[in-house]
Amino acid sequence: MKILLLLLTFIVSSFSASLNIAAAANTAYVLEEIKREFIKLYPDAKINISLGSSGKLVAQIKNGAPFDLFFSANMDFAQTLYNDKFAINAPQIYASGKVAILSIRGHKPNLNSLKDDKIKTIIIANPKTAPYGAATLEILQKVGIYEDIKHKIIKTNSIGDALNQTIKAGDIGFVAASSLMAKQMQRYNNYLILDNSLHTSIDQGMVILTHGKDNQLAKAFYDFILSKTAQDIFAKFGYTPVI
Repeated sequence: MKILLLLLTFIVSSFSASLNIAAAANTAYVLEEIKREFIKLYPDAKINISLGSSGKLVAQIKNGAPFDLFFSANMDFAQTLYNDKFAINAPQIYASGKVAILSIRGHKPNLNSLKDDKIKTIIIANPKTAPYGAATLEILQKVGIYEDIKHKIIKTNSIGDALNQTIKAGDIGFVAASSLMAKQMQRYNNYLILDNSLHTSIDQGMVILTHGKDNQLAKAFYDFILSKTAQDIFAKFGYTPVI
């Protein structure tokens, strides 16, 4: 009986621990909803989500930031952590994202309108650190308009910052389609989701980090992300789910 009680205490304490997640900015809204569903199963769980560009989060992790899980906006950044032994598993695709063009100032949200003289500022995420920014640059180059509009482009740190700047000041911006599916964003309805054929698939990867290797909550949340419950939430937010 004493051994059983000790075992139960260990299990409860394992799932009462805190979980620190580093996540690409495009997942801001979807992870909050998934977190709410997860806490229904583990009501004592304390989950902290830090958002940013994937590249900058990788730099923080490599410099000792105490994160347990990493949700990248592409597979490459997650693979880098695994290759350099900052993660205990090879990256797993958890969803694939989509790029959208958004304007809240009445401009037509399409690629053809970007050369219009009325559009002075085009907001994109930094292609060097943000996979959605890299996809945006790929789109502009593929359709042959980058050289014509590059003087209008303003780069932000992350795709979340790109959304904020598009709303605050930009004439038009390239954002994560998922962000536009959140309830608080539905008043911004002048957007166009771009065809995935215009860019390399934004397959988003997750890893359990070495800091979280003994955190049972990290494994539980990782597995929950691949559950039908979580994958249905990804689909609701405009991602392509993996199951």
